[in-house]
Amino acid sequence: MAAEMTEECKDVEPTPVAPPAPAGDLADGMARAHWLMKDLLLWRLSDATKIASKFEMRSSKTASLKDGKSPADEIVPITLETDEMSLELGLQYPYLKGCSVFKVPDAAKAMLTHQVSVVASDADGEVLDCTGVQVGSVLDDLYSYSGALGCVPAKDGGVSLHLWAPTAQEVSVALFSQPTGSEPKEVLPMTFQDGVWSSSGPKGWWGLYYVYKIKAYHPQTSKIENMETPDPYSIACSADSERSFIAYLPTWDEVAPGGSAEGFRKHVAPAFEDRSNASVYELHVRDFSMSDDRVPKEYKGKYLAFEIENTHGDRHLRALAAAGLSHVQLLPTYDFGSVPEREEDRLEPDLPDSPSHPACEDPQKKIAEVQDRDGFNWGYDPVLYNVPEGSYATNPDGGQRILEHRRMVKALHEKGLRVVVDVVYNHTLGSGPNGPHSVLDKCVPGYYHRRSEHGHYENSTCMNNTAGERAMMRRLILDSVLMWAKEYRVDGFRFDLMGHIPLDCMKACRAALDALTVEANGFDGQKVLMYGEGWEFGEIHGGQRGPVAIQWNLGGTHIGSFNDRLRDAAVGGSPFADPRLQGFATGLLLRTNPEDVGQGDEGQQRNEVLLAADKLRISMMGSLRHYVLPQTCFGDENMAGGDIHGGGVGYTCNPEEIINYVSAHDNETLFDNTVWKMPPSLFTVDERLRANWLCTSIVALSQGIPFFHAGDELLRSKSMDRDSYNSGDWFNSLDFSGCTTGFGRGLPVQSKNGEKWELLKPLLQEEGVAPTKAHIDATITKFLELLRIRASSKLFRLSRAEDIKTYVSFPHAGPEQMPGVVCMQILNGPSTTGSGMLCKSYARVIVVISSHFDTIRLPVPQVPEGSCAGRIALQLHPEQEKSADSVVKTATVEGEDMVIPRQSAIVFVEHLAN
Repeated sequence: MAAEMTEECKDVEPTPVAPPAPAGDLADGMARAHWLMKDLLLWRLSDATKIASKFEMRSSKTASLKDGKSPADEIVPITLETDEMSLELGLQYPYLKGCSVFKVPDAAKAMLTHQVSVVASDADGEVLDCTGVQVGSVLDDLYSYSGALGCVPAKDGGVSLHLWAPTAQEVSVALFSQPTGSEPKEVLPMTFQDGVWSSSGPKGWWGLYYVYKIKAYHPQTSKIENMETPDPYSIACSADSERSFIAYLPTWDEVAPGGSAEGFRKHVAPAFEDRSNASVYELHVRDFSMSDDRVPKEYKGKYLAFEIENTHGDRHLRALAAAGLSHVQLLPTYDFGSVPEREEDRLEPDLPDSPSHPACEDPQKKIAEVQDRDGFNWGYDPVLYNVPEGSYATNPDGGQRILEHRRMVKALHEKGLRVVVDVVYNHTLGSGPNGPHSVLDKCVPGYYHRRSEHGHYENSTCMNNTAGERAMMRRLILDSVLMWAKEYRVDGFRFDLMGHIPLDCMKACRAALDALTVEANGFDGQKVLMYGEGWEFGEIHGGQRGPVAIQWNLGGTHIGSFNDRLRDAAVGGSPFADPRLQGFATGLLLRTNPEDVGQGDEGQQRNEVLLAADKLRISMMGSLRHYVLPQTCFGDENMAGGDIHGGGVGYTCNPEEIINYVSAHDNETLFDNTVWKMPPSLFTVDERLRANWLCTSIVALSQGIPFFHAGDELLRSKSMDRDSYNSGDWFNSLDFSGCTTGFGRGLPVQSKNGEKWELLKPLLQEEGVAPTKAHIDATITKFLELLRIRASSKLFRLSRAEDIKTYVSFPHAGPEQMPGVVCMQILNGPSTTGSGMLCKSYARVIVVISSHFDTIRLPVPQVPEGSCAGRIALQLHPEQEKSADSVVKTATVEGEDMVIPRQSAIVFVEHLAN
């Protein structure tokens, strides 16, 4: 999720209530009227206002309207048609339910470049109500556009520029020969037709920089504003998004590796069977190389660091790929505004090589002093969606950032890894008429951003929510996704706060990608991943903005969402709860944290750990909503995944629709979470280590797509920082050499962690909490082992829901189960597609997850009559037979029992009979 996504961001706007009359709020910048179609407007009237005898729409070209009696340039009557919205309108605009419906005359169209208000008056001419008008939806009705936007070649070899800005009164383009400074070479007025402003120029325009100068009414200030902005369809720009660059990406050979744009588009990515075979490793571009002493200084934190061979990072990624990892997901690499792109404009904190003591305050203090001017940020602050970020390039001006981003993608492909990019279409860094980070909201003020019924810009994502329900925002998202797939050859998209994007928009993206072919585009678009955060909160909660891409709505779309059910069940608690709350893998019930953190008595903890086990079972079979669990932990029989324990645990229709994870860039790292939940007074370093491994094992061995946070396999710590989006390189350090982990680098940044400092101080200073090099090496080895196990059989990566429902079961479940244990059996058999046996090696695999601190015994699961299994003795998976983990190697089968060692994920296999 976005960096600053916190509990307070989740507030849902209360159900609107019409204000008492008279309640004119035009002077306060409110806009409670909604012009939806050329002839239709909605407005919530109070009972007192409904007695009005006259309703008018009024406008001012100079934005001089202050109340219902201000002089207007245009006045047209509007007619109250009904106090009840139609069913169709109600489904389309649920948050406006109860509004009155007005008919708008054709003459009102001329007002769209003005400040617009509606006024209700009584028979005596007394104003009863007056408010502004939101015009976003009517722009879709009148001016939706499918033609060229941005910079495109003209027929004579020159340049054509096109900007969609139907509410602008004037637009001109200013041309510059330099990326910054200097006066423009020319400022040329643009011509308007059907909502689009255009300008054409000669061949000499190629390679120039430009900005648009726009004069338009802006609802944030209630004024006519003169604004300057880069092109929202820019594909290149100068540093800090100051000016757009005139170029056309499909034919720009100079910014393609090897000097051929067509050749780059046709280069071959690593082989990949289908989307359900993916495994994803989340990585920040800067983190990859900043701590690597084998990367030259000039390439640290840059795209080109990925090209350098034999660095610690290079060797690590190649080892992961060789073990079976398929994809690297990069945190945002589009143009974001939270890092100065020119190195000379940055200020880095003056920090020592190591902290004075593990809980010192000085590092975080120095980082806080420069945190908005240094080189680090996660980057969830989009400015130009279709331009690569410039701070990761050796030169942020012009096309160098394009070339180097493409070289990075190609380098990752050559390491055997496909590339997923993190995209943030749910919000923008800026809005309003001022500031360098506002782009879309200067082009068509109030259109691209979602607004409340009263006209406020929604910010439940913590900044400037976009309105993907608008036709041209939807088009921008679709165009952007296709551009990154075709021109940068990325292999997947992770959508930040995807639940705020309309479902039909996401489905359109999936369909457009699926239509791309090897013959026409150089790659198979059906193999491109799409997944994201399907959280439901804020103004979209309860379907108030129509169907959106939340978890429950995604079943059957072939779009994945992150599985917080697995995360919370395995690790314990949630990102918004007390971090000391334990889970299935961190000691809940079996060794309870003695602190009073709200875990309840032994009976309550027993129920919680049993409930967690059921959630893990549903998650491990791909979170299928129609998978039936014969018996739940509380004795309910034949419960579907979508209904179990009150519903919502299982919500997919296909395994590729679930992204299983226990940690990500957000919140504490997996290691730091185990420190919170398994305090040194109660748990040994070895026990915390094995809890880490257990969590990772659950993810790796589940059906669906496993997702791993970079550094979990290195016991990475951020010194307990819960939100390191702006905590600098110091707390975000990632050491691929395995020599350090980041634990005990001082107290984490106070602004995000200060309330926990008193709890953190003793943890950070406790002897023996920080892992040793031996611990780190053992964890890397364990992670590679898990990747190889997953890659060893298709049974761990079933592609079809019907195969999972047919062959995956969970013995030893139900009310009599042993708390802290999950057993999964996967049988081999003919695929439900009729394409032959699922696996060529094994008749069955059995996975046992035990969080117990002692050895346990479980009966060997039965197999159904007619199965190919049950004929040959079980044995440890070959990877575990030779495991470096001496505990795992003690697992065995004795008679009818499986012997499972402490805190382990054990995989038994039965080979196919000849």
